[in-house]
Amino acid sequence: MVVVQIAKQRTVLIAVTSFPLYILLFLTLVGATPSGWLRATPTEDQNADIAVVFNFGYEMNGDQMMPGEANQHLWEWIVNNKPLQLRTVLLQAGVWVAADEETVKSLGIERMRIHRHDPHIYVDTLDATFCALQQIQKRDKKKVLLVAHGLQIQRVAWDFERISRVICPDCAFVIPEIYDVPYPANSVHFQTRNEFIYKITELLIARPRDYLSQIPTSCIAPIDSN
Repeated sequence: MVVVQIAKQRTVLIAVTSFPLYILLFLTLVGATPSGWLRATPTEDQNADIAVVFNFGYEMNGDQMMPGEANQHLWEWIVNNKPLQLRTVLLQAGVWVAADEETVKSLGIERMRIHRHDPHIYVDTLDATFCALQQIQKRDKKKVLLVAHGLQIQRVAWDFERISRVICPDCAFVIPEIYDVPYPANSVHFQTRNEFIYKITELLIARPRDYLSQIPTSCIAPIDSN
């Protein structure tokens, strides 16, 4: 009887001590997922009238927002790969600060914010997509180039497709090839600093969250509010 009790206690102890190791192994496997499995397939047609650029973290220098290397890269991608018919870019704040006025004028495009930046309001990808589509639906031309980090853009496309069916059914989107966006080491968003951590966040938190969340009914941080 005593031997049986000891055996049960050992089994419980092994199970308890092994559980964290299994969790660690699972997270390691998720973080080691090949990047190609997470990326969206680029569309054949790369022409668009409007670009929506989602920021990927940003940095702070005191009270001043800085784009960081990822958002700088995304803006430079627009500069170097802008479709000929593109006339408007909708930017999140991290990319907005990278888009200098002189370059915007030289490109002959209109620069607009997707939503108001408020450090007290967290705007996730689903929210930002709704805010962007709310502006796009008022326009005549609604072919949209989606620009985001290579490992985020698949979720952006899913969110865009889901929300556009409700508020902008005549909107269409284009997915470009963007594979080499860096991870900003000093980002205010910890999960964007490292590829391994970001993959875990993207697969286990961000994608399930966006899929299970209800579609917003209003922009969480509209431009014209304080």
